[in-house]
Amino acid sequence: MKALIFSKEDTASMNVLNKFKENYDLIKEGECCNNTFYKLERFHLFILNEKMVHSENIDEIIKNVSKTEYEDFIFVSKHRSEAGIKCLTVHPFGNYGEADLGGKRREIVSVNPVLLTGSLLKLNELNTIKDFSINFEVTHHGPFISGRGFFIEIGSSENEYKNDEAGKILMNAIMDMNETGDDIIAVGIGGGHYAPRFTSLALSRKISFGHMAPKYHAKDIDEEMLKKMINRSNAKYIIMEKKDLNSAERKRLNDIISTLHGLELLDPDSLEPRY
Repeated sequence: MKALIFSKEDTASMNVLNKFKENYDLIKEGECCNNTFYKLERFHLFILNEKMVHSENIDEIIKNVSKTEYEDFIFVSKHRSEAGIKCLTVHPFGNYGEADLGGKRREIVSVNPVLLTGSLLKLNELNTIKDFSINFEVTHHGPFISGRGFFIEIGSSENEYKNDEAGKILMNAIMDMNETGDDIIAVGIGGGHYAPRFTSLALSRKISFGHMAPKYHAKDIDEEMLKKMINRSNAKYIIMEKKDLNSAERKRLNDIISTLHGLELLDPDSLEPRY
């Protein structure tokens, strides 16, 4: 069973929830967080009154109320961007540095890379809106939960949040999401917020990504944090965007990687094509 989490504070979230209500017969299961929660096939759907990024330990609250164990917690949300990029995205969550937008300082949440990447692939397959891009985002913001989870989002303005087609695409991607098959599991360091290199690799090669750290957080990736990225992604490989890191940063990270037994720095050119 998987938990889908929506928020009344989030226009995109309500758009997708309404698509579920319009297209499926949701079964009322009970009350949680002062709202009805529903069952639909392999999902429970929960509705929050607060912003999702500040819903700390919501997984424990949900489990206690529903008396159910969940494999994954999937937060259905809006994505905000000052650049106004129209996009459908998925991303792990947590903080490499300070907890400026929920969660805990220097804590990242476990993620299932093969489901995260499978969701990216499904969004790419279903997308019919030609001016919307499909992207990973790097790991960022809260909340903190003990279980596994990720965000799936519509960006980046009210026009997109309310877009009917975008809401349907997210609904269908959630219903049809599957784990990738025999992918290599990796974490990534480098690149920008939308992880263009990691997105491109996941769409074209047999690799699933867990936690990804952008170049502007490279300074925060010490041995402790790299271990968290690896362990909370269940990864054995790492890909670095070397051109985004200066020589001193690359050497520092390579020195850390060399001390972590069982972790391999991967050459992207060695990856098998996905199709």
